[in-house]
Amino acid sequence: MTNYFYPETFRGNDVAFEMVKRGYEVTVITCIPNYPQGRFYEGYGMWRRRREVVNGVNVIRVPVIPRGNGRAIRMVLNYVSSLFFTFIYTLSIVFRKKFDFIFVQELSPAFIGIPAVLAKKIQHIPIYFWLLDVWPESLAAGGITNKYIIGIVDKIMRRIYRNCHKIFIAAPGVRSLLQQRGVRNDCIEDLPNWGEDALQGDEVSEDQLPPLPDGFRIMFAGNLGEAQNLENVMRVAERLKDDKRIQWIFIGDGRKKKWVQQFVQSREMEDTVHLYKRYPIEYMSAFFKKADIMLLSLCNNNAFNVTLPAKLQAYMLNAKPVLVMANGEAQSVVREARCGYGANADSIDKMVRLVLSISRVPKQELEQKGLNGYHYYQRHFRRDKCMNDLFGTIENYKKKGAKK
Repeated sequence: MTNYFYPETFRGNDVAFEMVKRGYEVTVITCIPNYPQGRFYEGYGMWRRRREVVNGVNVIRVPVIPRGNGRAIRMVLNYVSSLFFTFIYTLSIVFRKKFDFIFVQELSPAFIGIPAVLAKKIQHIPIYFWLLDVWPESLAAGGITNKYIIGIVDKIMRRIYRNCHKIFIAAPGVRSLLQQRGVRNDCIEDLPNWGEDALQGDEVSEDQLPPLPDGFRIMFAGNLGEAQNLENVMRVAERLKDDKRIQWIFIGDGRKKKWVQQFVQSREMEDTVHLYKRYPIEYMSAFFKKADIMLLSLCNNNAFNVTLPAKLQAYMLNAKPVLVMANGEAQSVVREARCGYGANADSIDKMVRLVLSISRVPKQELEQKGLNGYHYYQRHFRRDKCMNDLFGTIENYKKKGAKK
């Protein structure tokens, strides 16, 4: 159960496909794909491709109101419609077919856990819950600060957690938040993100990329949203706009992209800040090769400080050094891996000095930090290791159940 599935690019795709490889019969309940563009993908719609088989996975796509431009009313409609129709479709399925367990990929909206609990109650089967977006902290980060709403969401999440056999977390810092909500430590397991196979591909050649500016290239790839601390990143870029050696490259789309474009134009930063459209994931490896260092930025918020964005693993897998403008887990991992440089989310002055310093370090130093990150990835984030850990947990529970 997940709000996002192929052709949307999330790690839950890998989990479902791996289940098929390991002999499971898999049914995915998900929404019509519309992330991050805010509109249905080509070939999909309310009356098109609502049921299909993808790599052996039976996919059922429930109706949903697309995210649109990401404004509050459209996001609310998107969240409510996804919950309502997932609930209805779950009911129709669990009374017709017996399952062994439920695996939930939890990303906003986190209410995907509600129909999962319903299915558990009806079929008396375990829920394995992969917690990738911490609610209600993420709501607060998105601007929803009403204490009544936050309190209700907190109670809902506590009830969902109580009904999970195991909760998998992508970053160690989430463990303390769960324990504060009454989750037992033995119910929490680590399951970090990993880099997708397509991130290592060489299918895309350099001549298929758009022309990139010459200079010291700081590259950001991914969603340009509210969480990415783009206001502070742009203030750093503005302070450095007279240094034409330093070039900021943003590849992707999202709710904040238009704001960035307007900021760049109003400050006459077009010579040093460049925005490109969203490209398929197969292009990312070729883009990364053209960068001197990759940027990872997050706002200073309780939800983001304990999370580890999946783009960090993507950067590491491609042996690229990382420039972090964030607090908490992301900076801690980069420091431990010795794969980059970091400043806190609100440390604009330090970030300016850091960028100036990095832009002058020898190329060999950057390459070594990239290699450090790659080796750290191989030890901690390798896809086959994560999969073996996940299915080891599931199989152990099945064996215990069989003995009983």
